[in-house]
Amino acid sequence: MTYTLPRNIFDLLLEALGDKNKTEIFARAIESSIQAIDDKAVESITEKKLQLRAELYNDLRTELATKEFVRAEISEVRAEISEVRAEISEVRAEMKNMQTLMKVLIGLMVFGLTFTNPAFIELIKSLK
Repeated sequence: MTYTLPRNIFDLLLEALGDKNKTEIFARAIESSIQAIDDKAVESITEKKLQLRAELYNDLRTELATKEFVRAEISEVRAEISEVRAEISEVRAEMKNMQTLMKVLIGLMVFGLTFTNPAFIELIKSLK
């Protein structure tokens, strides 16, 4: 984008310098300086933008989960799930053993109560 001095500023320079040629040369020098400053600013902004983009990319790349990380986490979760399943199987087996033991104990208790029952003892005596 080319910068041009406004007409009123050119007229002020013409009035101050008195010569149109000198004023035009001075105006072109000012316009060139402003243009150089503007170009340098655009270049600096573009450079800073690229630098920020690269920094942001690097920061995001280190912060975001990678495929390998996610796969490793999934593997760990699967291993934990299989451990829990194994523990559940063990608990179920123990419960089955406890149920069998309880049935045996209940049977022994019924058997014991039957033999210590006075009516049963009388029945056995009468059978002799």
